[in-house]
Amino acid sequence: MKNVLLIDSGSGGINILKECIKIVPSCNYLMFCDNKNLPYGNKSKEELQKITLKNLNEIYSFFKFDIVILACNTLTCTCLELCRKSFPDKTFIGTVPAIKPALKDYEAKDILVLATEVTIKHNVLINKTPNLILKSMPTLASDIDNNLDELMLLKESLRSQLQGLKPKAVVLGCTHYIAVKDLINEVFENKVEFFDSANGVARRLKSFVSDEEIAYQLQFMVTSSQEFLPRFWFYYNSK
Repeated sequence: MKNVLLIDSGSGGINILKECIKIVPSCNYLMFCDNKNLPYGNKSKEELQKITLKNLNEIYSFFKFDIVILACNTLTCTCLELCRKSFPDKTFIGTVPAIKPALKDYEAKDILVLATEVTIKHNVLINKTPNLILKSMPTLASDIDNNLDELMLLKESLRSQLQGLKPKAVVLGCTHYIAVKDLINEVFENKVEFFDSANGVARRLKSFVSDEEIAYQLQFMVTSSQEFLPRFWFYYNSK
């Protein structure tokens, strides 16, 4: 059984975790929610690299991971290559905005990419694709984690931030944002198609794991207030 670590600043990684367990139900999973450093999206590349290497070294002292999923678009575009160099015998899987699938069906000018400022700045495909509609939402990841059991409270804020935009497709370029997909859909009056990275990451994981008739194991860990543990666990068990 492979030991699989998923790392994110909070609940975003849980959206990736759910899909991984559905497609690869035979791993020993550790969901590491670094909510002490939430949000990742407002930190510099240098800060994120320092935080991530420190976390990985500390985690490996008690959880001997074989595969690490950077379940965060921001971590992926700032830390993936450094992680691979620092742990050359481990497999690292990144999470990137699902722009390629969106471009198969829509023109760039009709695609709204919702992401953090750091992802917009450092993601290669975003910077290579002109005419995308780019929107950073600096507080949304934190707002989601603080309102996991009452996400409807974020609807008016989303409506205000997305006012005036008329995309045909929306790329959820932060794993946290999957939690409010239905609210965003309501803001756009159910007229957009959504693209996120969860299924692609899960299928990538499956390519490194042999089929086994073994039930998965799952642990959660947070780095800040323990009150988030039951909140994250409830969210994991929700729809």
